Amino acid sequence: MLVAIGSMNPVKINAVRYAFDRAFPKNIYVSVDSPSGVSDMPMSSKETRLGAVSRAKYSIAARKGADFGVGVEGGVEKTVDGLMVCGYVCIVDTNGNIGIGGGTSVLLPKSMSRKVLEGAELGEVVDSITNKKNVKQKEGAIGILTNGITSREEYFRMATACALAPFLNKKLY
Repeated sequence: MLVAIGSMNPVKINAVRYAFDRAFPKNIYVSVDSPSGVSDMPMSSKETRLGAVSRAKYSIAARKGADFGVGVEGGVEKTVDGLMVCGYVCIVDTNGNIGIGGGTSVLLPKSMSRKVLEGAELGEVVDSITNKKNVKQKEGAIGILTNGITSREEYFRMATACALAPFLNKKLY
């Protein structure tokens, strides 16, 4: 199967590959530089989900012969507890069937939240606080905040697996 992944980020690509390789044998993957159609720092679960859907639809349309298009989007959500990281994966097939999976959430420290709410992208905030470069293409904010117990890649692996559910259990959906 040909899977068009709407990202150039190695963390997102590896997460999608991990889940797809467990679901279907012998896949070929291509990365597509897909626009999300949302802001660089999605500020709600709704906007984050929309970004994943847009990337998936763009990817399958942009790559001729693709069996699946996959969009992966990370963002933040305002909650009663504070700003939380959120993420979605959308998978579409050539028939227009769609699967959506969401990741778990982590509460951001107030210092990070404040900077994001002022307009900074979370990845930039984490880079500046940790003195690292391009954390979003490595362990991500979730990896930093959990001291490596989990990672951004693992986060998106689970969301991809959940988005695959309608394709793995067609009779139920």
